[in-house]
This record gives sequence, C-alpha cells and structure tokens, in this order.
Amino acid sequence: MTAGEGVIEVEFFGERYTLRATDSPEYLNRVAEYVGDKFHEVVKESPALTPVKVAVLASLNIADDLFKRDEAKDQAEKELLARIDGIFQLLHRGGVAG
Repeated sequence: MTAGEGVIEVEFFGERYTLRATDSPEYLNRVAEYVGDKFHEVVKESPALTPVKVAVLASLNIADDLFKRDEAKDQAEKELLARIDGIFQLLHRGGVAG
C-alpha cells in the first residue's frame, strides 16, 4: 500500500472484496454503501434474482443516476449561462440605472 491509499473490506451477497484507492477509507465506505443500497433496492423489487442479475440491474440503476445528474448539471449550467448573458446584455445596453 502506498502513502495516501485507502483500503477497506466490504461484503456483497456473502462475497468479500478489498477496495484500494487513493481516496480515504471514509470515501470508499460511502461508495460501497451506495452500491450496497442499490443492490438492496433491486433485491427488494425482485428477490428471486441471482446475484449476477442483481449486480447488473444495480449497475444500470447507478448509471441511470449518473446520467440524470449529468443532464441536470448541464441544464443548470445552460440556465445559469443564459441568465449571465441576459444580465450582460442588460448592462451592455445601459439598462441598469446607476
């Protein structure tokens, strides 16, 4: 292990995994907890699925979350830039009393 490397052990469906990253163990725990929560959501909806199918569906749900967050961020960015542009246009035309 190198300096600054985080290491934790997690368990999913009876299988243990050692996670190593340059991130802190606290961060790794948050990531593992998020993944575990997604697994449990899938199992709650379809308890008869095999662990492999649960992992695939949970992965798709995680990717969906990621894509939706990216889209929301992009939309917020566009709206912010439009507002900035509107303010700039107002200032450029001398529309603000000063």
